[in-house]
Amino acid sequence: MTASAPGRDRAPIAVFAYNRSDKLSAMLTSLRSCTGFRESDVIIFVDGPKGPADAAAVEQVRAFVRDLNMPNVSWRFRDTNCGLRNSIYAGVSEVMEAYGRAIVLEDDLVLSPIALEYFNNALARYETDHRVWSIAGYIYDAPVLRNSDKSIAMPYAHPWGWATWARAWSEFSLDNRPSLRDLRTSSFRAAFDMDGLYPFTLQLENSLKGRVNSWFIHWYYTVFSHGGVSIFPPRRVCDNYGLNDGSHGGALNPHMKLVNRPALLGELPQFCDPNTVNFYAMDELRRCREVRVQRLIARIGSAKRTLKALR
Repeated sequence: MTASAPGRDRAPIAVFAYNRSDKLSAMLTSLRSCTGFRESDVIIFVDGPKGPADAAAVEQVRAFVRDLNMPNVSWRFRDTNCGLRNSIYAGVSEVMEAYGRAIVLEDDLVLSPIALEYFNNALARYETDHRVWSIAGYIYDAPVLRNSDKSIAMPYAHPWGWATWARAWSEFSLDNRPSLRDLRTSSFRAAFDMDGLYPFTLQLENSLKGRVNSWFIHWYYTVFSHGGVSIFPPRRVCDNYGLNDGSHGGALNPHMKLVNRPALLGELPQFCDPNTVNFYAMDELRRCREVRVQRLIARIGSAKRTLKALR
């Protein structure tokens, strides 16, 4: 089924799903409650099954999507399994070619009613500002930032609900990477990890070694290598409820038990000057409980992958 003709004022929404009909249903319920949903084209990409064990769950997702019966919703069902990395790259590229911009959501997110307004207003505000490479909908929970009324410019990206333009996406390739010489330097690691905010370099190394199947870390490197920034809300406009399952989650992931969820942002923030990186916010994020937990999870996960590779 094809999407309606491009040209609407609102950015299209690319939704990526696989075998979790319950998560997709919850995400779409929140999406339908967003201001501007009915005026937005929604394209749902459903990856093919990895094998017989996944076939029934994937077909359940497909049946759910077919039954939505909404005039602004279309879909793409893949016959074979591409994996999240290739699905995101191909799907977003397709939407960019047709529309020139996109809001990108995965099936395990839940959105604030203002989320689409936030993304669309930000896409319009920064469309011609080439310093800005993406609009992020998720920010780690730093309590001191929660009640701010202003968005935040920071020199990295986040994959849990985001938006961008064709001008930025056209620079992206899944093969984008630093030279091996740069990757080994402490200066690169300090800058890429944002002075210890998160072990992004470790994630990049694992991707280059084939230990993780990540599109995001190469997208972040693309933003980083061009000196770009992303615009973040002071409090998240979407939250992730798939950390205990899915491609990069696990039943033992402690995030759900160790980190409290703030209420989603309920009022649109003022937009910041993208040329003024908010270093104060970066320091607060680096110290917050959620980021400390996420760093621990990342390092434990990396150690497990290294041990598995040595066996």
